[in-house]
Amino acid sequence: MIDKVTDEERTLLSLLAEDPGYTMPRLSEKMGISRKTVAQRIKQLKEKGVIERIGSDRKGYWKINSK
Repeated sequence: MIDKVTDEERTLLSLLAEDPGYTMPRLSEKMGISRKTVAQRIKQLKEKGVIERIGSDRKGYWKINSK
């Protein structure tokens, strides 16, 4: 599953591993890309089954699924 991930998605995953509670604005700031781009990458990772959202948008966190 993780092997289907692009380098850009891998960067995003490493940030989520560092802090699963990161918000999209924070991820966008840390990665130096737009929120829209972060949203697209998160959507791709969710579609691939690599990550899932646990809890609400405001108080939840990202869970990285292993194989």
